[in-house]
Amino acid sequence: MTDTTPPTGRVPRPPSLRRQFARAVVLAALLPAAVLGVVEQVRSYRAEQHHLGERLEVSTMLSATAVNDFVDMHQAGVALVASMSGKDTDWPAQLAELRRRYPGFSSVLVTDALGNVQASQPVPPRAPAINVADREYFRMPRDSGAPFVSDAFRGRRLSNDPLVAVSAPWHLDGAFAGVVQGSIRVDAFTGPRVAAMRRRGVEMLLLDRELRVIRATEGLQYRFQQPLADTPLLAGAGQGARETESRRLHGVMADGRAAWVSQAKLTSGWTLVLVVPDDMLVSTVRSRALATAGLLVLIAAGVWFAYAWQMRRLDGALAQLSDALHALAVHRRPSATAPLPEEFEPVGRAVGELADQLEVAHEDLQRSLADQSALALSLQRTLERREQEIDRRTAELRQANAELDRLNRTDPLTGCLNRRGLQHKLSLVSDEAGQLTVDMTVIAIDVDHFKAYNDRYGHAAGDSALRRVAGVVGGLLRHPQDAVARMGGEEFLVVLPDTDAAVSARVAERVRAAVHALGIPHEDSPWGVVTVSIGWVRTAPGEDYAQAFLIADEALYRAKHAGRNRVETEE
Repeated sequence: MTDTTPPTGRVPRPPSLRRQFARAVVLAALLPAAVLGVVEQVRSYRAEQHHLGERLEVSTMLSATAVNDFVDMHQAGVALVASMSGKDTDWPAQLAELRRRYPGFSSVLVTDALGNVQASQPVPPRAPAINVADREYFRMPRDSGAPFVSDAFRGRRLSNDPLVAVSAPWHLDGAFAGVVQGSIRVDAFTGPRVAAMRRRGVEMLLLDRELRVIRATEGLQYRFQQPLADTPLLAGAGQGARETESRRLHGVMADGRAAWVSQAKLTSGWTLVLVVPDDMLVSTVRSRALATAGLLVLIAAGVWFAYAWQMRRLDGALAQLSDALHALAVHRRPSATAPLPEEFEPVGRAVGELADQLEVAHEDLQRSLADQSALALSLQRTLERREQEIDRRTAELRQANAELDRLNRTDPLTGCLNRRGLQHKLSLVSDEAGQLTVDMTVIAIDVDHFKAYNDRYGHAAGDSALRRVAGVVGGLLRHPQDAVARMGGEEFLVVLPDTDAAVSARVAERVRAAVHALGIPHEDSPWGVVTVSIGWVRTAPGEDYAQAFLIADEALYRAKHAGRNRVETEE
């Protein structure tokens, strides 16, 4: 056998396999884990940023809706009192009842046509006569003839608190006779929402039509009636894809921190702004980073334990393998071999003869394994693509079905339920035979002289009038189980489950009065405005709701033949 050792010098010993394996474990396990942790933190930050923006936009819409509902409800109450007033109105009693029904009013008053206060609740201490002709809440209803929501101002009689006012004109013999006005303390309709928002770390800012501060929470740097029209807070608002789209601004908080800002316009013309400090996002990401670091420490400890244990097993296995290969080999030294690591020197002396024999088999096996691996990978990718496509199409189908079901149950003109939607609503309070399982009031409504209105003003104006009537009717419903449906043309139907006769009569009369108070001009009507005729009936459990519809229609027929713009019930 030929000796391949160089005649001079010594062959350098290859590096220890144990050290090489340790480095490989670090590179193959810990380094990818660290990189994955960094990537996950970046992805987590972006995802949390996106989620924070979405939550802020949803909170803005909900808060705007809550403020709108509160103000609209109190404005409707003032308008209703004004529409039912007359020469002999007992104003102290009316105002006391208005405050009882709407506790949000800090005070209410009524004026004459010159702005002199005729009565108020609560009654102020003895003082000179008060004239409010300079107040916006008097001038706007006087000039426009319509209800009005004022910007914020400070009271000057009972307190110096920040207030907003809702007012409506009242008339006597067709002429302007004064206004009915209610003052609402700003914290009455912002306080509960502010408390809920601040518990979650969210600040709130409410601005009037002139973009002056109505209410700013303590974490912001603004004060009451401070103008913000030219501040960076409102710069670029409304230029995104959505009205409430969130933006990140610097120096918004009172202490100069950056924050995320989302805003929405209210029906009164006010602007609601919600602000979330940026450090809320940072603290969330920081906690996740600490958790990831802890996980990396656990991974490192586990890798080290596995490495030490496997190396002990490898040492024992190498000793057994060396003995076995010595028994199988022909004890012939390979003609040319590269230096082996010190751990495999005993094995190298035994595998010389087997190397050539196993090489071909090994190459065949590698090719076979490579082919199988490629085939398995291709099959797995194909299955993943198919599953993703199935999931996507299933989600699209569910969304389309849900939207189709909503459209099939809704009248496209007024947004009320249609016949199908009403049928579904009634199925919740009736059995399969159509017999009711609860008490229910049915109110049939018909717009008076609507054909003449369409002929004079056109169908576009008729559609607008129907939408306004539907809005008034829907606005008077206060319970989730109540419903209003458009039955066709100018006919509407209201169902009030679990409602007694007295409440039903009041609801029917309020609907008639509220539509009359809309003041939609109608020159072919005896009253000069659009009015409705109403018939209603109250049914008991076990009765057929279809029969109740017929009885309500008969009452409606009597109302129309008795002169219209009136309410009739079953005889």
